[in-house]
Amino acid sequence: MENKLTLVASAVVVALSPAVHAQQDISIFDEIVVAESRAVKTEQDKTRSIERVNRDQLDEAQPNSVAEAVKFEPNVSVAGANVPGNQSVNIRGLQGNKVLQIIDGTRQNIQYGHRPSYFLDPALISDIEVVKGPISSLYGSGAIGGVVVQNTLTADDILDDDGLGGRVRVGYQDNGDVWSNTAAIASKNGNIDWLIGGSYQDAGIKEQGDGTKLYGSEATNKTGLAKLNWQINEAHKAGINFRYADLDGRPPVVGDSSGQLNDPDLLIKRRTTDQSVALDYGFNPANELIKLEVALFHNDTEIEESADGRVGDDISKIKTTGFSVTNESVAGDFKIFTGLDGYEDKLNATRISTDDSRPTPPDGSKTTTVGAFGYVNYNVFETVMLDAGIRYDTFTSEADGFDDNDESAWSPSVGARWQAQPWMAWSIRYDEAFRAPNTTELYMDGTHFSFGEIIPGMGEVTNSFTPNAELKPEKSQNIEIRGEFNFEQLLGDDELTITAAAFRNKVEDFINLEVVVPEFGDIMQCVMMSGSGAGCAGTSKSSNIDNAELEGYEIAADYRYQSLLLGLSYGQTRGKNTDTNEWLSNIPADKWVAQAEYGFWDIDTKVGTRAIFASDQKRTPASDSQGPYKGYELVDFYVSWEPTSQLEGLKLDFAVNNAFDKNYRTPWTSVYQPGRSFRLAAQYTF
Repeated sequence: MENKLTLVASAVVVALSPAVHAQQDISIFDEIVVAESRAVKTEQDKTRSIERVNRDQLDEAQPNSVAEAVKFEPNVSVAGANVPGNQSVNIRGLQGNKVLQIIDGTRQNIQYGHRPSYFLDPALISDIEVVKGPISSLYGSGAIGGVVVQNTLTADDILDDDGLGGRVRVGYQDNGDVWSNTAAIASKNGNIDWLIGGSYQDAGIKEQGDGTKLYGSEATNKTGLAKLNWQINEAHKAGINFRYADLDGRPPVVGDSSGQLNDPDLLIKRRTTDQSVALDYGFNPANELIKLEVALFHNDTEIEESADGRVGDDISKIKTTGFSVTNESVAGDFKIFTGLDGYEDKLNATRISTDDSRPTPPDGSKTTTVGAFGYVNYNVFETVMLDAGIRYDTFTSEADGFDDNDESAWSPSVGARWQAQPWMAWSIRYDEAFRAPNTTELYMDGTHFSFGEIIPGMGEVTNSFTPNAELKPEKSQNIEIRGEFNFEQLLGDDELTITAAAFRNKVEDFINLEVVVPEFGDIMQCVMMSGSGAGCAGTSKSSNIDNAELEGYEIAADYRYQSLLLGLSYGQTRGKNTDTNEWLSNIPADKWVAQAEYGFWDIDTKVGTRAIFASDQKRTPASDSQGPYKGYELVDFYVSWEPTSQLEGLKLDFAVNNAFDKNYRTPWTSVYQPGRSFRLAAQYTF
């Protein structure tokens, strides 16, 4: 208890000590949304739980991944453990392909086994929006847990007025000897603006809190970005967006670190290249019924993998080609948002290796999805707003040698908001969502893992994948209640904002990889009778859990007094298989987050701290061999200096992450996290 009190005191002392100084009046809570997501366009941001991380917050934390950037939000956590290139986002206990990723308005369908899916360097991101809870009514398949929306830098992030400008940034982190360089140049000239940017990061081997080397963290990451927008005339606009990423490293064999040992002999060579191009067109005449947006996009991801002892490389190519057409209309008191979109995913997986103890993905498989939706907003009274929508999707998955998987799904959604008082608002909403099984879940074959040779000469004892072309899509039904409370002038120049939400997400046909390993005696009998160990260690098969339920709540409070900002949040999620009453895996630990920040505006400086207090996670299924997981406390400090006089355009950020060098691991992983990291970044915008 004494240690926790020390950490809390350390976490707030930096910001509280100068609180007696009187500074200029400021407002912190008003957010500017740079690029509107579909949730914002349909005003669901008023009834949904949505978290946003802006460019200033990214500068303060200097995160190595998108998941690391959003880990301070309630009921949002890092999935994929400790190697940044393998990390993704867990929202309210759902992760992987149960959480949809959107970059600059286009979906990213690159979830594939234990492989990476978030390639974008946070240095090139303008803001991140995390939509919690099912939202298939707007986005279709994959959004049963939520959506992570990433908007990259634009010319407006660098230039206020017409002209030519740029930004250069150099960063260094001592843990792992991580160097990062970012540069962008942009132009605004009347009706045309463009931006070209890129980043390069070189990371060495990090250390854990106890000084142990964190194998698999060494990598290089190159990212490129190019944008061009043309306002042709008052009614027409067009744009093109190109993005490229090249991630090269030696990560663990099991990318999410579940069951992985921190062993230099259990690493593979992996190079991932990701390319995306999107064409946009907008038509907005002087007509309230028409505000049309059309997008065409193509994503191409290639993963090359090899390991010591294998001949050649395993090559996986994931390609997505898609389109979207949306329109916004105003008809009297009704706001209407309609759309049609579709995409085709193709997976080509070539296993050049002569080692047959490997998984065999369905080479040449593809999934085709088409969906249409409509959404309506209506103010019933001055203080009561309703929104309702529905979407229909049809999808087909196919692979040579297997039966096709054809399904369809309806995704209804309805929400209501009541502004009971100027300082108090209540909302309630109900959403249904779905996720179609991907082709690896349907058709994966080959070897999952090996126990090695138990009996000499009998071959390796392996666990084999079993295809399941009969998998049903996951379906969820979520109900959520939110309250918002805003107070001003409590003690003078101050503001207090409190938000609270409770949710229950019921998921039918929850897709789970069921790994069955026989008793040792049965394994030995299998080897002796078959003369080979192939398949004697059991089977791994994606199957549907009839009924799963995730429920929880979150509360957050932000208080500003003059130049002092204090924040406190708590998130809790519980997940069970309601048929067996067994706990679900991947449910994050209960988490408190405290923040304190103070602005010395007379010297253009801001100092602050964030602290995470995660509880023990003992609610694990019987099949989990890594838990229970011990709780942990983390404290970060940061300082930002952005002069407004002679050195205008310069920005220096200094952070100490995991300041007390805590040696800890997050739930559902076996490898411990990086220890203390001093981070420094210098940025100049001109």
